[in-house]
Amino acid sequence: MERMHAARRVVEQAVARGDRVYGVTTSVGAKTGVPLAPASIEEFNRRLLQTHNFGHGPTAPDEIVRAMMVILVNSMASGRLGVRPVLATMLVDALNSRRTFRVHTWGSIGQSDMSPVADLALALYADITLTSGEALALLNSSALSLGTAAMAIDDLRRLLKSWTIVSALSMEGFAANPSILSPAAIRSRPFEGLRIAAELIRAQLDGSYILKSDGPRHLQDPLCFRSLPITFGNAFDSFAFVEKQISIELNASQNNPIVSIEDDTLVSVANFDMLSLSMALDTVRLALSPVVTSATERVAKLTDSFWSGLPVGLIEEDSVGLPGFNGLAQFHKSLASEARLLAGPTVIELASSSHSNGNLDRASMATVAARRARETAELCKSLLTMELMVAAQAVEIRKATPLGVSTTKLLEFVRGFVPHAAGHERVPHPTPLLAALESREYDLSEIVA
Repeated sequence: MERMHAARRVVEQAVARGDRVYGVTTSVGAKTGVPLAPASIEEFNRRLLQTHNFGHGPTAPDEIVRAMMVILVNSMASGRLGVRPVLATMLVDALNSRRTFRVHTWGSIGQSDMSPVADLALALYADITLTSGEALALLNSSALSLGTAAMAIDDLRRLLKSWTIVSALSMEGFAANPSILSPAAIRSRPFEGLRIAAELIRAQLDGSYILKSDGPRHLQDPLCFRSLPITFGNAFDSFAFVEKQISIELNASQNNPIVSIEDDTLVSVANFDMLSLSMALDTVRLALSPVVTSATERVAKLTDSFWSGLPVGLIEEDSVGLPGFNGLAQFHKSLASEARLLAGPTVIELASSSHSNGNLDRASMATVAARRARETAELCKSLLTMELMVAAQAVEIRKATPLGVSTTKLLEFVRGFVPHAAGHERVPHPTPLLAALESREYDLSEIVA
């Protein structure tokens, strides 16, 4: 609160002196530098929000809007925005009362989430009058992009670890060669992510038949199995970078101008350019693409008798000739293709340089990058679940024992929600298992502990 009061004093003193400050005593965008008459400042702030409010189309879920509000409060509390403390107090009150707001997700080029923030601000601050610099301080926020990104990364972090655990059961279903998890293999490529992935998979297989000399079927497996520590490891390494960037961004300024309490001044910047966030989100989607495509290959290999050595479609002969899990494998491939297409980078987008008289000639597309990350997380939930179903069916048909201590627990968990598919039965629908995993936020750590 003290920093907010101090920052507001800096703004009010600049206004009293008649300093030319962007969005505070002058207009914005194409009218940058046009001075504001003191008598019109309140009207300017009111209409500035309206001028950028064109929201329509899809709306953000309540949890994303709440994340957006928390980020706005945190930004105000930093003292860099220079808004009156009452604006932060109203946000906190709305959060505590669980008030909901309709915020549209379209309309941001990643150089501030202007239209989405205007949705929130016009509703929340309808009963108060905004004054010098406050409308721009709100509009310059990237709270929607950042809130969406933070929640997507939180989901994807858990999914990555759990998917690595699931891959151990797939190895047992395939009777894969565990040499890829050996200390020698790990030492030969000293990447931290590879070590994390290999040791995590190896821990699930403790006690497994595939660790015995006669356990593996092949000297070398297809790369979707043989490269498991590499594909998951690369994703773990990429996540380390992404989480660092987002943790910095959560406490960084996204505004222009910023208030420097220490220097008793306002500074014109381009902090609303969310390139760092977009690059981090592009990185995580690209890093997950090999994870996704390798998973769909494992599903394909497990359901293909040529590769698995198991019955076609992982279904015992029933005299009817149904394809078994091949239908699920095709569904898996569809979602994997969609996730792969979402991996396309957003940072290469270029806005028209004619916008705002050529001032806004860059676009980070951070909101799109964040939305794609969230969509990727939703697809990965289904992809992980379906691989888990296929792996469980494969290990039961192979009948090789013992399974690992942890993978045994994982199999028991699966069978608590979807049954084994006998030859005369349909392949179970994934919905019950999806619901069970969703209730655990896709965290398998406790299940296999």
